[in-house]
Amino acid sequence: MSNDSLSELLLPLDERNLAHVLCAVAFVALASRISDARPFESTCWWGERGLVLKTALRQAALFEAADTFLRDVRWIQGIGTAEQGIFTSGNDLGSNPFISLAENGQEKSPFKTFSGRVKPKDLLEKQQTSLTQPGTTDSWLLQTTLGISSWGFDCRVGSHAYDLGFSSDGEGSDDLDPIYQAVELLSITAASFFAAVQGWQVDENTVGYSAWTRPISLSLVSCAVAGRLNGLASRRYRVTNRGAAYGKGAAYRFFPESAPHS
Repeated sequence: MSNDSLSELLLPLDERNLAHVLCAVAFVALASRISDARPFESTCWWGERGLVLKTALRQAALFEAADTFLRDVRWIQGIGTAEQGIFTSGNDLGSNPFISLAENGQEKSPFKTFSGRVKPKDLLEKQQTSLTQPGTTDSWLLQTTLGISSWGFDCRVGSHAYDLGFSSDGEGSDDLDPIYQAVELLSITAASFFAAVQGWQVDENTVGYSAWTRPISLSLVSCAVAGRLNGLASRRYRVTNRGAAYGKGAAYRFFPESAPHS
């Protein structure tokens, strides 16, 4: 069947923002699971204003499906340090992006950005509690909240505090910068369930990914974003996480805006 009858849904995501790229992966993966979306006929690509998803779904239905999945995500703590554990959602078993699986001796994952005193379970549940349902807001992706930490993937969150040499809650007041809770949850969900982000790792601080510019099948997105489809027209990016100005340490790291990479 031709996909000419499908609509082009524009998701206002920035390909230079690692969190937004992960959001795109999550949206595509969730659309692939919905029969009403006609996933075998659907395609997607990065345009000038964001990700274009050619689908039979309306935005409201896609956001509702995402909201439902995000609220079911759980963190199962493992034995050892705070980052040891795994994500689950219903019958889905995710992975742990905070653990490096690199074959070249990299012991650290660049996605482990939070302090050792931060528990993923607590952070996840606080973000879920603050999440507003799509039907009650006109801008589900733009909703913000205060007093909750970030996973560190969204370049809009916390940059100015790090540039001044301290984290936004460094004085212990919990006066945190605003986070975009839908983006936070979509990004960690994509990193855990829908993208093999360990394959994006360049070194212990850097990841690389691709934004494809021609329509591709939804089933190819996990390979396309990892830059594993030869000959596919795309823009390549790299981004290195940053720590506080007073020292690298193991706490309060985040990813700034990604830079083009040939």
